Amino acid sequence: MSEIITRESCSDFPYDSDETIAQRFKKDRIMDLTEQYLEEAIECDIKSELGDRKFVVSYIKGDSQFADIPLSVETDVFSKIFKQKPSQIIEDYGKYDSQSIFATVIDASAERPVPAGILRIIQHHSEVGFKDVNDLVKDEVDNPWIDEIKSQYFSKDEEYSPSLAWARLGEREGVNLVLNESLDIATHASSDEYRGAHGDINGVSMLFYHSCLRYALAHQKNNLLAIFDIPPLENLQQFGNPFETYSELNPHPYGGPYDTLPAYCVIERGMNKIRDNSKDIGRVFIDGMSLNDNALLPNEYMPEVYSNEINGLDSI
Repeated sequence: MSEIITRESCSDFPYDSDETIAQRFKKDRIMDLTEQYLEEAIECDIKSELGDRKFVVSYIKGDSQFADIPLSVETDVFSKIFKQKPSQIIEDYGKYDSQSIFATVIDASAERPVPAGILRIIQHHSEVGFKDVNDLVKDEVDNPWIDEIKSQYFSKDEEYSPSLAWARLGEREGVNLVLNESLDIATHASSDEYRGAHGDINGVSMLFYHSCLRYALAHQKNNLLAIFDIPPLENLQQFGNPFETYSELNPHPYGGPYDTLPAYCVIERGMNKIRDNSKDIGRVFIDGMSLNDNALLPNEYMPEVYSNEINGLDSI
């Protein structure tokens, strides 16, 4: 089994250099680390619980010894999409690792398990904040929405304030998006071989979106915040428009060549929209019905935190 690479063990290169990142994310090392994670970090007999199902869905802390499992997917996908060096991505998101939880989909059906897809959930901290909110309201030239925010939410001679800008964005929409009552969906990515058609009800993306929602419910959060590429946002909106956008903000490229749009979901309202749109889709997206045909879900092996009953959802 591969040795876990830590900052202290990196004598030849800095821990976040491109050379060391390549070592950390080697396929064999990530498979070893994933196997170790399934054996040591999940408190159940994975083989017997999994049966003939393909995936295990779990939550991995962003500063844990197993964080390279989801980071390997995030970094690989984002470096390809945004044409950035892996070290740039690690630097950009690394400051949020200690506040991050990765909803991680692991393919455990093969001889050696591999991460199939991840979603980074950032929990709010007063000193760190949320990446997407910080990027949305910062007064810098690389913020594509700053001119719209200044012109639409501030008077001509009024001094700009990021915190006031955030408050006014919510007020204009009639919502109070309190940061410590929210979670930031900072990234979501599927490995190349696990990317399916948009809206695939049995796809990896449905698994990590479901587990993100269940994490929010289990931790009594009211809102989800994000800056979405347009295709993933449209993918989610087909289930009943659970996310809403800010009326004065338009799509712009952000961090890459593709149009993106800030969005938010008031969770209770969003769940009602999904269920009103389709009772069956609601039972899949929210309750996990049929998802557990192909995946071992957290509500099965951690029912004391993630079960439907504990989280006030309809029984399956």
